[in-house]
Amino acid sequence: MKFQIKRLLSQILIFFSANLGALGLKTGFCYPFFYCNSCPAATSACPLRAIEQSVYKNSLNWRLLLYPILILGFFGVTSGRAICGWGCPIGLLQRGTGKIARKLKKYPSIEKLGQHQIEPYLRYIKYFLLIGVVILTSYLIGFMFTDICPIGVLTGTIPTLILYPGKFVPGYYFLAAIVIFVLFLILIFTIERGWCRYFCPIGAILAPFNKISILHISLAPKEKIDKECLHCNACSNACPMGIDVCNMNRDPECILCGKCINICPKNLIKYER
Repeated sequence: MKFQIKRLLSQILIFFSANLGALGLKTGFCYPFFYCNSCPAATSACPLRAIEQSVYKNSLNWRLLLYPILILGFFGVTSGRAICGWGCPIGLLQRGTGKIARKLKKYPSIEKLGQHQIEPYLRYIKYFLLIGVVILTSYLIGFMFTDICPIGVLTGTIPTLILYPGKFVPGYYFLAAIVIFVLFLILIFTIERGWCRYFCPIGAILAPFNKISILHISLAPKEKIDKECLHCNACSNACPMGIDVCNMNRDPECILCGKCINICPKNLIKYER
């Protein structure tokens, strides 16, 4: 439990560091997580926006493209998707809504599609969004995913409406963005970490790094597991990403939250580097 309190403190600290713009601090740094730079309080820039701008309308700005890629690559190589579990403010939000989603598990939900082998394929949607919408549509037609991004509405549009009433001018995609934002809220309240599992483009960038990251979660040797594991499935039940922990091997979906480590009664799961 103390371990999870440390994770919560880390998430809260990074949330406040992302909003130091309210005090006039703008670093120009690119976030290693998903947070809109249009937020009036934002300290830094959204990596997706930087990627879109770097390829906007058949252009290719290598400096601007490499900037977010190198930052995300650094965090990916060192700790995989740990930033999703330990730092992302949207992850912090879903940590709260996930409690409600768990209570709704007894009702029909998209998670039960996993019984029919559909749910794992839904996790590829985030890769389609990254390649097809964030990159290709920006390059070919100039449409930007961040114009309809629900995180932008949450951290950018809503704070602007509150802080500057009467001065906000809705953009061309405003109504579409509002509809998507409502769907986003429904998603995160009904499926634990639903945004992280299926739609987050930053998660799509970081996920492959789990296979090579220095810090990762590992299981005890198979011989030890066969001998000591109680097969209680507590680790998998605790996983907010719906991973079959007992059979995972550097799973791309793992956000290194450590819940499986905390709950294993035989201490067969650990962080390794």
